[in-house]
Amino acid sequence: MNLKPISYSNIIAIANAWRDMGGALKIDFGALEPLLWRDGQYRIHDIVSALTKMDFKVSMTTNGQLLETFAEKLAFAGLSQIRTSWHSTDPIMFKEISGGYGNYSRFMHGITLAIESGIKIAFNRVLLKGYTDDIADQLSFIEYYQSRLKFYTLLWTPENILTKKSFYQDWRPIVRSFVLPHTLKITRIRKQLGRDRLKFHLLRGGSVEIKLGDNLNRNIHPCILCSFKKECEEEFGDYIRIDPRFHLYFCYLRRDLGFSISEHFRKPDLLKQKIQEKIRDVDVKSLLSTTSLRLTLTPFCNFNCRTPGTKKGWCTEEPGDYIYPQIRTSLFKKGLIK
Repeated sequence: MNLKPISYSNIIAIANAWRDMGGALKIDFGALEPLLWRDGQYRIHDIVSALTKMDFKVSMTTNGQLLETFAEKLAFAGLSQIRTSWHSTDPIMFKEISGGYGNYSRFMHGITLAIESGIKIAFNRVLLKGYTDDIADQLSFIEYYQSRLKFYTLLWTPENILTKKSFYQDWRPIVRSFVLPHTLKITRIRKQLGRDRLKFHLLRGGSVEIKLGDNLNRNIHPCILCSFKKECEEEFGDYIRIDPRFHLYFCYLRRDLGFSISEHFRKPDLLKQKIQEKIRDVDVKSLLSTTSLRLTLTPFCNFNCRTPGTKKGWCTEEPGDYIYPQIRTSLFKKGLIK
């Protein structure tokens, strides 16, 4: 399948349908790499500008490698927030985790430029066993720039069982060792749909967040019939995503719950009806009004992220007909990491 980025006109049409269905006026460009998006003369800041003029709050998830090129233009276009993965402060480890493609100095320059341009930055970090000693350095940066750092643990998928067994790191000891000594107060962010969060407000500003896995409701459709419910750490309703195949889905483990919107995204009433048919016991009105629409703009990426020393990428969001660069020889094998 020769997938192409979603076109400018189709992005606008999808946004209009989402709004007409009663969707929250929040759109996130996420997964793979949105800064690679282009459509003729249009670049990523052009579509951000168009959506903000339609009263959407637009955010973006990016690996940050190209931010030094786009940061100022995105700020001028009205981008509200950037979420970016910052799994290590060590340049060699940063490159290793990116599959051999991440330039740490370019990443940090782009991030700093974005912050200085007025864009809020929220950092994500997957905790990996044996690779957490640099978290104190991250917290200093977070406090200085009044940013947010969210810790994730490796999510279970049928493909990464062995990887998770080797690298899984529970967040609790990390928080006790690194975060609590810098914490002013702790609050719980409650969600009507999706997982609650714990927010650690740091003494000098900024915060650390954790998605909680307690009290997950697996007793309603569609989770009650899911064969993955014992392993899954997500909560239904965390997101609604549309990818370049025009496939709408609600869960990275249950693509079967999704459906093609190719014939529906210009027909809001029909699209809403299809959503209700797929998740019949869920309050669709509440789901739409409280959940951001996540658009995967491009079917390719400039990173191929992995756990250290492994040969397989860990991108759980986008299995299938997507293009990643070939993972380069591990820096472990070159003796640069021990």
